[in-house]
Amino acid sequence: MIYNVASLLTGELGDSEHHEIENERIVLGDRSLNQISGPVRLMRTDATVLVSAEIEAVTQDSCSRCLEPASVNVSVAMDEEFSPINASLMGKTKNRPDEDEYSFDQALIIDEQNFLDLTEGLGQALLSAIPIAPLCMDDCLGICPICTVNRNTIHCSCVKSSVDPRWAGLAGLLEKGAESAD
Repeated sequence: MIYNVASLLTGELGDSEHHEIENERIVLGDRSLNQISGPVRLMRTDATVLVSAEIEAVTQDSCSRCLEPASVNVSVAMDEEFSPINASLMGKTKNRPDEDEYSFDQALIIDEQNFLDLTEGLGQALLSAIPIAPLCMDDCLGICPICTVNRNTIHCSCVKSSVDPRWAGLAGLLEKGAESAD
């Protein structure tokens, strides 16, 4: 996911290129993002290259209810500006982004050879879109809190209490005639 943007940097304001990412893979730390696909649009602005992408990917995680492996679909709409180190190609006098004036993310820099590497920025965007509590399936039954079996595979015969034992003392108030807040 590396693009040569020299023609955009030397082109006119508003020039754009369209690319398609198909079945790519990114590994960030211990997380692997697979089947990365989607359209990417690169557009020259007055001082940067604007990257707009609608990307989908798949990653593996553990189900938050039953702890079984879960395949998680992730989608992200990404809009980021990449700043060129060779600003002189765009008619600018400075060659490097001024560190005192702006705080630049190194993942959003176009290098000296005019290559825009989308890998790190896109990987971070996809990681941030992974759900906090992924599920193996929408109607996952989870683990029985009493006998600890996976209720998706084994039907347990544990008695399901309608009142959490931690709230049992308060439930007794309703039985004594206290009014409900409903």
